Amino acid sequence: MIIDVSDFEVILALSLVMLIIGFYGLIAKKSAIKVIMAVEIMVSAPNLAFIAFGYAQNADMADPQTQAFTIISLAVGAAVIGLALAFMRNLYKHFGTTDVDAYTTLKG
Repeated sequence: MIIDVSDFEVILALSLVMLIIGFYGLIAKKSAIKVIMAVEIMVSAPNLAFIAFGYAQNADMADPQTQAFTIISLAVGAAVIGLALAFMRNLYKHFGTTDVDAYTTLKG
């Protein structure tokens, strides 16, 4: 499948929209789960752009280096989200809420 310039621009615009939505969720939401979901959206947005750039360089298929970088980025993102969910679970056990405003004390 050959991506012409308009498709490439649409994919990059979609990546930018995903980044903006994730940034909005990071700033505006108060639930820790929603904040973690917003971070996951922000992590996925550059991966979409990397794949689009890989296809733009080679019309027949994506560049193998781009694919490898994206797979590694997805694996690291999944590990970070897993750690964030584990951290959020411990915060919920300690504070009894997922509201990020309640996490103000750092006492043991």
